[in-house]
Amino acid sequence: MSDGPPALAYRYRDSLYLNITSRCPTACEFCIKFSWNYRYRGVDLRLGRDPAVADILREAGDPSAWAEVVYCGYGESTYRLEDMKEISRSLRARGAGRIRLNTIGLGNLIHGRNIAPDLRGTVDSVSVSLNTKDPVLWAKIHRPLPEFREKGFESVLDFIRQCAKAVPDTVVTTVEGMEPDLEGFKALVAGLGASIRVRPHLDDYENS
Repeated sequence: MSDGPPALAYRYRDSLYLNITSRCPTACEFCIKFSWNYRYRGVDLRLGRDPAVADILREAGDPSAWAEVVYCGYGESTYRLEDMKEISRSLRARGAGRIRLNTIGLGNLIHGRNIAPDLRGTVDSVSVSLNTKDPVLWAKIHRPLPEFREKGFESVLDFIRQCAKAVPDTVVTTVEGMEPDLEGFKALVAGLGASIRVRPHLDDYENS
């Protein structure tokens, strides 16, 4: 895909990524949307408004052609939870295999309830960007909007805990070098019932 209007779907390796909103409850200090001006490998991902479900599905094309379909743009996809459910149903009817959600984990606070049961069947995997076991460091790293600051960290932990029950393949990530006590972080994640993945900073490997 090349330069052009904002993309609702884009490719990375053998996966198709769906860019369904630019709304986000955080302004993470490591997010490449700031240093890359909302672009990704020549693709513009800045959405002026949430696109219609029909438009997303049209740009998704044939989902059976991909190893995985991922909800992941530069916004928080769970803002559009009901639309995600509709999109996933349509994708599965058209032959989609594995579907994953990449999230900051604040969906429960966004909706004011536990949304993990909604994700069961909607996605096959959830990847939560937690990055640290320290609530103070979490706020510094993720720079949440004011309404998410007080309860944000604990809400993410509960979201992970609930997701691990509803979606067995729940993975918690941290950017390499961000958590000084990696063993403590691993213990926290294990206690929540999830698995862990340490990933490099995006600027380190997306430019490779």
